[in-house]
Amino acid sequence: MIIAITAMMLGSCSDKKNDAKDVRFTIEANTDQPVRIYSPTDRSETGTVIRSHYESSFKTDTEVFSIEARCDDETTLITIRVWVNGKLKQEVSGNRHLTTGDIWLK
Repeated sequence: MIIAITAMMLGSCSDKKNDAKDVRFTIEANTDQPVRIYSPTDRSETGTVIRSHYESSFKTDTEVFSIEARCDDETTLITIRVWVNGKLKQEVSGNRHLTTGDIWLK
């Protein structure tokens, strides 16, 4: 009976790897003002500072994630686009502080 439970757990783990999604996102600003972003590809609590354009991609088997961008300049228009497995999943635009909100992958 223990062998059956172990085999079932291993099957579950391998299914998760098969469910990994390819995620690509871009962040664009209409000025050269610094924009601080917080995304799943950032490794620090302070985010990453970009100017004008940023692009990144990653694989994930998580169910939800979000991306946030902030700029001190109120006139800078920020646009975030997120593709999941090659399909545009989310596009948001705004000034100063922008978030995608929760993006559900399942």
